[in-house]
Amino acid sequence: MLDPRPVRQICHGTEWRESDPDTLLEVNGPVPHRSWSVRTTIAGETIRPGDDIQQRLSRLDYFLLMFPPSQLTLMHLLMNEEIQKINTFTPATHQAMTKGELLKFFGVIILCTKFEFGNRASLWSRTAKLKYIPAPCFGDTSMSRTRFDLLFRCLRFSYPPAFRPIGMAHETFRWMLVDDFVDSFNKMKPEAGCEVQNAADGESGVILRLKLVKTELEAREDDGLTLGTRVAKYLVEQWARTDRIVCGDSFFASVATAKELKSMGLRFIGVVKNASSHYPMTWLSSLELSNRGDHKGLVHLDTDGNPDMMAFVWVDRERRYFISNCSSLVEGDPHVRNRWRQGDDMEAGPRREELTVPTPKVCNIYYDTCAAIDQNNHHRQDNLQIERKIETKNWATRVGTTILGMCIVDAWLVYKGATGTSERQSEFYSWLAEELIDNFYDKDPIWRSTGSVTEASPPQHLFDSRTGAGRSAIQAHLTPTKRKRKVKGVIMQNQFYQSQCVVCASKFKGQKRKGFKSSFLCSICNDESLDSTAAESKVWLCHSKYGRNCFAEHMAACHSSQYSLASTLVHVSNFEVFSLLQ
Repeated sequence: MLDPRPVRQICHGTEWRESDPDTLLEVNGPVPHRSWSVRTTIAGETIRPGDDIQQRLSRLDYFLLMFPPSQLTLMHLLMNEEIQKINTFTPATHQAMTKGELLKFFGVIILCTKFEFGNRASLWSRTAKLKYIPAPCFGDTSMSRTRFDLLFRCLRFSYPPAFRPIGMAHETFRWMLVDDFVDSFNKMKPEAGCEVQNAADGESGVILRLKLVKTELEAREDDGLTLGTRVAKYLVEQWARTDRIVCGDSFFASVATAKELKSMGLRFIGVVKNASSHYPMTWLSSLELSNRGDHKGLVHLDTDGNPDMMAFVWVDRERRYFISNCSSLVEGDPHVRNRWRQGDDMEAGPRREELTVPTPKVCNIYYDTCAAIDQNNHHRQDNLQIERKIETKNWATRVGTTILGMCIVDAWLVYKGATGTSERQSEFYSWLAEELIDNFYDKDPIWRSTGSVTEASPPQHLFDSRTGAGRSAIQAHLTPTKRKRKVKGVIMQNQFYQSQCVVCASKFKGQKRKGFKSSFLCSICNDESLDSTAAESKVWLCHSKYGRNCFAEHMAACHSSQYSLASTLVHVSNFEVFSLLQ
């Protein structure tokens, strides 16, 4: 008996067709996978997953990569203005704050989250209340309790007018207290008192852009778009024309959002609940699907007769309705869960069973991505806990410290992805607090870049003369290669490329033994090399840590005029470089 359901469905003027072969094809063509990357302002260096296994950058460097440099400058200016106001009405006993002290202040805030306390003053006590729990002794941070309370009192995130203008609503004025911080965050890329809408990278979980929900007036803007579509467009507009996939929850998901993002050069996958206008919800909900993993879809055709959108239902524990303008319903990786099940024998007790749910490819993409923001929020609220430990009744301070917490969590996520570390998240926050407290920001800076303004030109000898990349030492030295080893065409991210040491090769020339391989290069020869990719044009040398003198012999033979080596350590971050000359 033929199925009586119609082949076509008209929903608010939008026509959907039942075509199973079309649902198995990539809607609007395939989308290549892109890995995340972070671009620094130092010579345009790009950090990708596994690029910093040797941990060249410190945890403080990663924090500075995530914290907007313009915001650090703005907070330094505004907080000093507040300190000056206090000195105007009282004896001028409060010194101006430096940027290094502001970073130390952030470190003390993170350190506060490591202790349980009723009164913040107890953290500076040197007398332990319990026998087996030592006193926190925050005085060892070189920031006194009085100074911390002063900075917390003067904490400012935005540049508002001194008084609320006549006729301006209090709610509008209140948002001006944090608007600059939000703008600074978005140009790079809260628990109480406001609602925040985020866009995050689906692979790394880093928050890319945020929008604070301010007034109901925004929801009533008449631009022909629904609120969810308007917000989604705002959050991802920086990535227009990049053909990236955007995964959104039910607040954003609708046919209108899929169409709008497609016109911006983006793809979209979302779960539809209430925004069912132009969506075949009635037809999909009437289908008889009894088993987990069952699915059925309809396609929408463009003017050329090619599928450009797909609406489908997929059954897990309950039905999920999706709208998508990318991927397909081809069978993907199944969802595998372990569950306890009680068998027929009640005396035997429950047993653990593996539950496998068939999953379409488009659902794989969505569920691998959709939890990124929730996980970031969990890291901030339950692991970092700045909002819970640093209590305040000031609305702007609460929202500002929440965004600060986002920057700290983002630093952890990028650090974990770039270094591949097994370090626990709580350990990272402890080490970051220590590096922030002991920072050298105000000591002997060579240069400091604050976004678009550079205070001084960086010394040229700190950069590779051929590529412009930052260097880890000056004059002649051994530099590790950045190339990765390939095994049968597969790049091994945790293994560096190695080649024959030129000194060893000359020693063992004509012998069966060929010497040793190395992953280190002569910096001078590497700078002079015209071909930056060919391995045969490089001068590979054994490192002295292996007990061989290949580098010294090469220097004496080829670079005798530059045989004087410098013992130099250069600390490179997103905003500053310090030369610690010995």
